[in-house]
Amino acid sequence: MEALLAAGFVETLFHCPACGTAGTSFSRPASLLDRRCLDCGEPVVTTVLDRFARPEAG
Repeated sequence: MEALLAAGFVETLFHCPACGTAGTSFSRPASLLDRRCLDCGEPVVTTVLDRFARPEAG
């Protein structure tokens, strides 16, 4: 996963309001526009997840 993030991919969560399909994916930012559901072909709602480093235990 870290290699994908370092290569410019972002982790995404997607949901299709039309048929209810949902999941996670790694995508290039340029490909996030006009995403379509693989099951029904309708547009999906996409959220880019941002990971934060955890504080080190002291």
